[in-house]
Amino acid sequence: MNHNTQMGKKDKISDDDINAFRDAVRGIQPLINTKIQPTPKRVKKPKTQKSLPEYPHSPFSDHESLALVTSEDIIEYHQPGIQHKTLRNLRTGQYNVEGILDLHGKTVDKANEALHHFLLQCKQEKARHVLIIHGKGRDPSNPILKNKLNHWLRQTNQVLAFCSATNKDGRTGALYVLLKYQSGEV
Repeated sequence: MNHNTQMGKKDKISDDDINAFRDAVRGIQPLINTKIQPTPKRVKKPKTQKSLPEYPHSPFSDHESLALVTSEDIIEYHQPGIQHKTLRNLRTGQYNVEGILDLHGKTVDKANEALHHFLLQCKQEKARHVLIIHGKGRDPSNPILKNKLNHWLRQTNQVLAFCSATNKDGRTGALYVLLKYQSGEV
């Protein structure tokens, strides 16, 4: 065999090479996974109602113009100019969740109101990466809250992007949301 040719997949590694490798790695311990999953902090509720501006009605419209999605559909939205890396990190859950809104079991009106107040709190506390849990709904072919959120979140400039969460955070029953950085007072 010519020593200048490359070994094929089926060529056998010599016993000398195997022994040399074993000698080289003897005593080495495998690395332990040191990645720690941070516990997401929840956005605190204001101590008094006066800490948030009051609006008589939520700014979100219920006039739907988007195609309906099912419980298992993955949804995604982003405003123009959002970098691909930012979207990839959002999709893969790479950002620390700074606030969680759980809408399970809420009516459409209560969910609309809760979302409105949650976004005001996020703005006030300068939270940028949040998780909104909407659930999969009673009717898998038409999850009401998922479809409403898909529409409502597109209506505010505060939301730069959103996408279905990873498995650990609820997959198609939750959304990661990237909010605009807010500087100064609200």
